[in-house]
Amino acid sequence: MSATTVTTTPPAGTTPPPAAWHEGKIDAETLGFWQNKGYDVTDPVKVASELTKQYRAAEKFIGVPPDQVLRMPKADAKPEEFAAFYQRLGAPADPKEYDFSGVKFAGNDLEPAFADAMRAGLAAAFVPKDKAAAIVKSVVNYLESADTSESTVNAQKLADEKTNLAKNWGAKYDFNHLQAMEGARRAGITPEAVKALEGQLGYAAVMEHFRKIGANTSEDTFVERGAGGQGDVVTREGAISRKSELMADSAWAKRYLEGGAAEAREMTRLNTMIDGGM
Repeated sequence: MSATTVTTTPPAGTTPPPAAWHEGKIDAETLGFWQNKGYDVTDPVKVASELTKQYRAAEKFIGVPPDQVLRMPKADAKPEEFAAFYQRLGAPADPKEYDFSGVKFAGNDLEPAFADAMRAGLAAAFVPKDKAAAIVKSVVNYLESADTSESTVNAQKLADEKTNLAKNWGAKYDFNHLQAMEGARRAGITPEAVKALEGQLGYAAVMEHFRKIGANTSEDTFVERGAGGQGDVVTREGAISRKSELMADSAWAKRYLEGGAAEAREMTRLNTMIDGGM
């Protein structure tokens, strides 16, 4: 029997699909590389365009030393990989490398605790060493501005309270003020502590509180017989006059110099009223 050759002929009117443009022209590895990159391999123009873009991007790094080329760590990279990357950009390996010697707060060096806290925060954010001082300076400027604003507000509040207290005490102001200073003295409160209390309670409230303490003293110098009454010393000028009278009284001066308790108390009160205190 002889072999019979069968030839299949496409149906009349049917045209077979054209071969892909790269078929038989591009090796499988190169074609796979394009496909893995996501190029549209059905169109040679699109492939050429993508290759040109990639080449131009790579061309920027041609001839650049390896130590000047950085690869961004992947999202799942280890912490030490991120640290190494940012250290190449200027972040320090040790927070102590941040130098704040040129940054001053109110003319003074930064408080160690504040400086250490800033170093820790900057290091956690991988801030380059050459940028850190400027960031800290901006924080310090804000704090100084806030302090100035607060001081201005407090000063105005204190002035207003003093004015209102003077109105409330009226003609008895100097006498009441002297009593308040005596009250603070008897309570063992220092001028510094009084100012601290003023910041918490207000000037008028503190003065009135200590005035009441002073008014309740049993010492005859502060028995209030009615401010402005005969014999009362109710003003600074009156205290100056009374001190001059006492110093001119030889008997009184003798008792004072010999350690008279009543004389010493009166002289202390007069000097306090003359010098002021709160």
